[in-house]
Amino acid sequence: MSERKSDEFCKSVRMKEQRKIRAGQKGTVGMWSAFGSMGAVGWLVALPAVLGSLLGAWMDHSWPAEISWTMTMLGAGLALGCLCAGIWMNREKNKIIKERDEWECKDSKSQEGNDDRK
Repeated sequence: MSERKSDEFCKSVRMKEQRKIRAGQKGTVGMWSAFGSMGAVGWLVALPAVLGSLLGAWMDHSWPAEISWTMTMLGAGLALGCLCAGIWMNREKNKIIKERDEWECKDSKSQEGNDDRK
């Protein structure tokens, strides 16, 4: 039982070590890259909100009603923008996870080859 725990611990440490080595080889994410991602998310949220409020203002001018079309369409645009930003962020996260899994699969195969040689 303790040998199995020891093997699992060694495997866990090996995977973390490989991840750190790979991160060092890949380099860090630059400041401009991070600003670019924040800008993309900002545009994904802001653009539908602005377009929605413009559409609502036009609707208020064309069809006056008891409700404020501007505020209604602003809320709808904001909700749509947040949904689009969430979808985009989820896709980016899935790309990162897929890349990590591919590297871990590659690392584990290379480790199995090294273990067979010993």
